[in-house]
Amino acid sequence: MDLGSIFARTIADTHYDMLPCDAVEASKMAVLDTLGCMLAGSGAGEGIESVVGLVDTLGGAGRCTVVGCEKRGNELLAAMANGSLAHSIDYDDAHDDAFVHPSASVVPAALTLGESVAASGKDLIAAVTVGNDLICRLGFAVSNPRENEGLLWMLPVLLGTFSATAASAKILGLSAEETENALGIAYNRAGGSKELVIEPGALRGLYGMFPNMTGVLSALLAKNGVPGLKETFEGKAGFFSVYYGGVYDKSAFDDLGARFEGAGVSIKPWPCCRFTNSHVDAALGLAEDNDIDPARVAHITLYYAAEDVKRCLEPEDVRKNPPSIPGAKLSLPFTVAQAIAYRKIEIGDFSVEALKDPMLLELCAKTSYEYDESLASTLSKTMLPGKVRIELDDARVFERRVDAVYGHPRNRMQWPDLARKFRDCASYAKHAMKAEAIESIIDAVQHLEEVDDVSRIMELAR
Repeated sequence: MDLGSIFARTIADTHYDMLPCDAVEASKMAVLDTLGCMLAGSGAGEGIESVVGLVDTLGGAGRCTVVGCEKRGNELLAAMANGSLAHSIDYDDAHDDAFVHPSASVVPAALTLGESVAASGKDLIAAVTVGNDLICRLGFAVSNPRENEGLLWMLPVLLGTFSATAASAKILGLSAEETENALGIAYNRAGGSKELVIEPGALRGLYGMFPNMTGVLSALLAKNGVPGLKETFEGKAGFFSVYYGGVYDKSAFDDLGARFEGAGVSIKPWPCCRFTNSHVDAALGLAEDNDIDPARVAHITLYYAAEDVKRCLEPEDVRKNPPSIPGAKLSLPFTVAQAIAYRKIEIGDFSVEALKDPMLLELCAKTSYEYDESLASTLSKTMLPGKVRIELDDARVFERRVDAVYGHPRNRMQWPDLARKFRDCASYAKHAMKAEAIESIIDAVQHLEEVDDVSRIMELAR
């Protein structure tokens, strides 16, 4: 039996009432976090207007909300537009060991179709749970084998094709056979290479439009009776053979349907590169706990052990004086300086004005970095420990190490902080949102299992 059949049966048989508490909580948080990123993307995402404009150009009138844009479209165009929003400011969640941004390729499709069919909050939770579980497990399967290192597939797009399809099939209530067909249809549209991140440009942020639109299309085609492939994953020309030469970790699918990998997803607490987060966490803690006056800082030392972190430290002159907002988000000296100087890092803290802030540039100039072998860790493949040392002009020294950054499953983000992030994101929506609407969305998603029709949430998010 092909894995597609097993996936389909698991998706069809998984219902809200059988989900463990940690999976339910993770899915609700994924919905609020992703919806917030979508709202922020509607007003601050590069290239968004060009994508969203197609909804009108193509005559896509319909009942599905395009988040933050006071616009509606049909299921396909709304899924495309909503998908383009989710990763557009690179603030969405990530699985640090599966190498995917799960929810950006699941939540937009689930919300779009959920509104179309008046799905309940429980239906939405189940759809996000199975979708995020599938993309994370596929991520483990293809990235665990050493033989696959160095391959240049863009996993959130490639694997997100299947996770968006899984979520869409669940929202539509497809049978196991129909879900298998949907996955088999989706395979014909699977793709995505890391050229997306190698080349500069807005498409890197917009990629979520591809898997979300494909997922919705595939599920709708299957519901309408279109047959799909039956050897989607393990066939002679199936997914694993074509993309990975038949090499994948089968253990990634152990306890499928009993444990859900969405509970292992990290929520980003700050809108900057993931490799800066441990040091930012440490710097924020030091600044707040010791009431550090940035004007009294004599020197800052950043300690690291992972080569990946060096991309945020070098070239040193560029990282200490970033030429652009994306460059600032990638700079360890700059993000740590923000943490020390202002004790917060929010979307608006990355601006053209901030790039010229004399306080931040002075702190960057006072920053150096050193390799520290003790920071080597097996906690995560990508979320690695960081240590910050701050020396003041009166000879006082403060030092802090962070292993599990805030937002990681071992140091979970709490609802009040996620709500704070959502409010910040919502303040950047293309069309200004009333405070009452923002608070209503937060409350509804936090109690999503009590919502009888998710279209009410989407109406608030217009």
